[in-house]
Amino acid sequence: MGKLDLHVHTRASGDGELSGEEIIRLAVKENVTTLAITDHDSIEEVKNAVAWGERLNVEVIPGSEVFCRNKDKLVHMLAYYIDLDNSPIARMIDNIHGDRKRWLKAQIELLEEKGFYIDQKYVYEFCKDNPPLPSAVSYAIFKDERNNSNPLVREYKEKCENPVHEFVLRLLFYGKPFFSPNYIPETKAFIDAVHQSGGVPILAHPGYKQMEVDFDNTAFIDDLVAQGISGVEAYYTTHTEEETAKYLAYCQRHQLIVTAGSDFHGKFKPSISLGQLKTTDYKIVEDLKKERDKIRHI
Repeated sequence: MGKLDLHVHTRASGDGELSGEEIIRLAVKENVTTLAITDHDSIEEVKNAVAWGERLNVEVIPGSEVFCRNKDKLVHMLAYYIDLDNSPIARMIDNIHGDRKRWLKAQIELLEEKGFYIDQKYVYEFCKDNPPLPSAVSYAIFKDERNNSNPLVREYKEKCENPVHEFVLRLLFYGKPFFSPNYIPETKAFIDAVHQSGGVPILAHPGYKQMEVDFDNTAFIDDLVAQGISGVEAYYTTHTEEETAKYLAYCQRHQLIVTAGSDFHGKFKPSISLGQLKTTDYKIVEDLKKERDKIRHI
């Protein structure tokens, strides 16, 4: 039986490595027969991946992963089975992209004031032609030899296995010391846009470092349920068995669906492989399809 992986990033994410075609070819090699393309704030590679999936017999679910905020907290939200053409979610993503150049200039200016050297050629070396994320800025800092004597750069290189990623999480993320404001949609606006685009909104990786969602004091997740999320990514690469059990119990109590994904990126997260969870339960996909049809009133 083939594996499924409903959280996969291509190079369109800005921090992913592979094209849609390369993802599908890797899926065939790894016996992943169903996957979802969920690039950060992007749907650019989805159609390419769908086309290659049809050629090589891999089921591809169109999706995206969008940075959102709720109650002054940053979360990642997943959208599945969205309409890609001139839909509300597509327009929201266009608005996010439109703000990125302005944000990049402001982010670089802020970091230069803090004593870092940043060359934009390294930013775009990382993200290619895609709108840059904080990860691309972090990469540029560690790539530039002029920063080698910076105490923070030395500290992260010495103490962190993946210093580029950790620098983002601890210093550049929403609410962190070097954060530069950018357009981040409210969760309710995202959920509404996904519904209006015929898709299914899901809370991504609630146990993820720096974006943990409390499932003991459930006020935050209860609010997301009231806003209209359909489920939770309960199965995820870094979730412990205890965390997964907690998410599953909550979903069962509130009649939410559960999803499973690796968060494969390629070289930016080298410890994560495509299909890493080895999930084979196709009921996860069937439940997503049922929820999609309910949202579309089919």
